[in-house]
Amino acid sequence: MRRRPIGQILIDKGEISEVDLETALAEQERTGRRLGEILIESGRTSWLALARAIAEQVLDIQDVHPKAEPEPEPQPEPRSESIWRREPEPRREPELVPEPQVEPRPEPKVEPEPAAQLVAPTPFESPELKLHSVEAMLRERQRAFIELVTTTETLRMKIARLEEILEERDRELTRLRVARAS
Repeated sequence: MRRRPIGQILIDKGEISEVDLETALAEQERTGRRLGEILIESGRTSWLALARAIAEQVLDIQDVHPKAEPEPEPQPEPRSESIWRREPEPRREPELVPEPQVEPRPEPKVEPEPAAQLVAPTPFESPELKLHSVEAMLRERQRAFIELVTTTETLRMKIARLEEILEERDRELTRLRVARAS
């Protein structure tokens, strides 16, 4: 399972520099705090950038599936042909084959037994079904988390803008009071 560290993802995205990461890692080692927390509190990155890095890390992990047989490595292109002169292969649409027409088998009529005599077996879910439902739940939680972080970041930016407007208004009021007093 390939798992890129959050710091490496943030560097790859251009959110932080390697020096920022080294500084934050040193502080993490010294204090035991989480790397994301250190980067956000020091102003090196935002919640939104961190959430996107976490989402990318999760998607990287989900994309790796163990395979029964390794895929053959692609053959290298001939070196004489330039990369920019290669033309893409024409895309072929898959041929759709209609399903065979089969008449349904007649079902024999069975008289239902009285309800008291029927014993319903407990439903048995296969591990694959449980795994798929857990994966679906995790994807939904991840989507909700990213939406929450995005909304939080948007609100934080709006609050910062409103604070700037208030500061400008206070400066203007102070300037008008000084001008009026003169």
